[in-house]
Amino acid sequence: MAKSYPYIHHPCWSEQRQDLWERIHLPVAKKCNVKCVFCDHSIGSSCHTSKPGFSSNIMNVDEAIERTLKEMSVKPNLRIVAISGPGEPLYNKETFETLSEINRRIPDMKFCLSTNGTLLSEHLDEVVSLGVSTITISINAATPETASRIYEWARFDNHISRNDTMAKMILRRQLEGLSSAADAGIKLKINTILIPKVNNHEISEIAETISKAGAHIHNIVPLVPCSFLKDWRVPTERELSEARKEALRYLPQFYHCKQCRSDVVGIPGCDTIL
Repeated sequence: MAKSYPYIHHPCWSEQRQDLWERIHLPVAKKCNVKCVFCDHSIGSSCHTSKPGFSSNIMNVDEAIERTLKEMSVKPNLRIVAISGPGEPLYNKETFETLSEINRRIPDMKFCLSTNGTLLSEHLDEVVSLGVSTITISINAATPETASRIYEWARFDNHISRNDTMAKMILRRQLEGLSSAADAGIKLKINTILIPKVNNHEISEIAETISKAGAHIHNIVPLVPCSFLKDWRVPTERELSEARKEALRYLPQFYHCKQCRSDVVGIPGCDTIL
């Protein structure tokens, strides 16, 4: 079962900003099964962007364990191990191998995952057995029409899907994963990337849908233009505020997100790159 602890200490969940635990994002998940039009999994020493899906390097399992132990020796408040990429954590065996070994060596460590949610149902037993406490799922659409504009392709069971078929599969799998994880007692945050003229018109529908499926909190964050949307404009502060106000009718909103990279340690906003 999930390792329980006061969520007031988790920097990506708590509304208060005092007495927060530090977390480490271990970049062990290289591959991804879904291509988002706003995402570019950049890896390299020249990568200094603060954005999900970015990492200076990919660690193997041994390197990830060694770095976690090293950081713990100088950061006594490091209590959370998270895997958020730079690819899809549930699409990489290294995610489970890393968490399993940390669980063996540091039983009190708390675990957190960020995922697109499309593989969550099929891996839920593994996730639960590892004691994962919190999961963030990225859900950016409520309808196939919008999803087909946000996702270029998706790979399921070694088959690549596109267009309407892909969109329907992604939405179905995300909601199934969300519901099954909620039933398993895992704390769930939903990230929604606000993309002007793409999904801003269905924020309320997204919020209502994820609320009914069992989400606990909603995190609406602005687009960081990249990949196919590198020339797209970011939402204004007013658009972001209005979207959060709409969604607040259905779920508590999180306002402290820093859109963290996949290779950082510390408190979001005051962390360092691994």
